[in-house]
Amino acid sequence: MSGKHRTRTSRSNLVIGSIAASVGVSSVLAAAIVELVSPDAPTAATPAPPPVAEQSLSQQGRLIAVTPDSLTTQSADGMVQTFAVTPNTTTITGDGHAASPAASFAVNDEVMVVGTRQGGAVVATAVADKSAVGPDGPPMDYGL
Repeated sequence: MSGKHRTRTSRSNLVIGSIAASVGVSSVLAAAIVELVSPDAPTAATPAPPPVAEQSLSQQGRLIAVTPDSLTTQSADGMVQTFAVTPNTTTITGDGHAASPAASFAVNDEVMVVGTRQGGAVVATAVADKSAVGPDGPPMDYGL
């Protein structure tokens, strides 16, 4: 072959290959040094306790105690349940007015309370006057 057709090896390919190899080797060495220097092995994280499932519950009966923070009902079979009242507790009165449960209901009112039990706490999500629920209550589009 004559010198005219001989392939020329570029020095730039050799330089680029050398740089790439040195970067690769240095990163492997750095990782090995970090592993050797840190004596503490990563520990497994403590698993979080499983969330307590909310349990829905309801009670229809007569109010036997009313405070700004709670309502206590007694059903016809004598079961007594106290519900905590929060700002998120919905009140449904017979006349359609919304207010706090303590302002809307009094002892001896007949109500339906729907709530949730989470752990040991029982929280009322809705309190309704008995005349506003069931077959005697107004239709769902009442007042629209």
